[in-house]
Amino acid sequence: MHASRLPIGLLCLSCSVNLESASTDATSHVDVPSLESCRPFGDSVSALEGRLVPFESSDGTPLWLATSAAIGDQISTATLSAFDPAQCLMGANEFGATPALDVSAIGTDLSGRPMGSVTTDTAYLFFSADHTDGLTSAGYGIARWDAHVSRFVALGLLWTADRPSYGSAAVVDGEWLYVFGGLAARFLAADVYLARAPLAAIATPAAYEYWAGGGAWTASADQALPLVEGGSMPSVSYDASHQRWLLAYTTPLSTEISIRSGIGVTGPWSAPYVLGRCALPLNDREAFCGDIVLTRRAPSARELLITQSVSSFDRPVQSPPADYWTRLLLAPWPSKLP
Repeated sequence: MHASRLPIGLLCLSCSVNLESASTDATSHVDVPSLESCRPFGDSVSALEGRLVPFESSDGTPLWLATSAAIGDQISTATLSAFDPAQCLMGANEFGATPALDVSAIGTDLSGRPMGSVTTDTAYLFFSADHTDGLTSAGYGIARWDAHVSRFVALGLLWTADRPSYGSAAVVDGEWLYVFGGLAARFLAADVYLARAPLAAIATPAAYEYWAGGGAWTASADQALPLVEGGSMPSVSYDASHQRWLLAYTTPLSTEISIRSGIGVTGPWSAPYVLGRCALPLNDREAFCGDIVLTRRAPSARELLITQSVSSFDRPVQSPPADYWTRLLLAPWPSKLP
């Protein structure tokens, strides 16, 4: 298997909305349109593969974390100022050659694969600590942005690799940090799990408690229950214009992106709706959706902005590298989404 390198709602009054706390089958679609896409950053710095993660520095500057193939697969950051559908992302600075995630404190044979980010007193990044052989992971950890060296520095591991990918999405609601993660379940399916910790203790493993269903939480990760069916690396964001939480994901080996809306962080969540097909190479029948991330910077209340990487079991030899660069997708707000 050859995959992309990843080392980097509507407030309804006087109406009825049918929300489900969980759903096992995605809505069937006869014709799923391909989503409008482009390659971020323009020709000079568009050689990006893998997860493209947005975050904010402590001074509010919007930044992105990505892997630049143009500088030898190193993780770096870029500052973005605006979105123009005709020109893709504009105002990006050149990627520097200095890696933006340092995991040396937890192991010299590890590389950090960025996941979700959140900014409280400073910016934090959750990551997967992958062994350099690219086949196994040591677990999931957290890193803090160090302005003096302009990079995230790992603080330690929070979960072992057999746990859900907690930190795939990280959001703040009130005095709590919530982290979502996915875990493979059944055939070509995955379940989404949820954990939380007080904002003052997000780097402390013992501070986390886990969703146990019915509004209950448990201190034991072994007693955690799935929140909803979804993907192995879900992305979550709050949409202020619709006053809804959004949960976007791709099911294992899927070529489509699905989304749910929720009243609160724990739901109840709507049934899944298919946004559309991922942007994939036309000459690679083995390609499927890689990681997707809700950018939290939608251009309007009627659209969603999502980054999407590309994975494949076997890239055709003649395929140009650009076919596998990370895409930026513009998706219309689903009319049937609560």
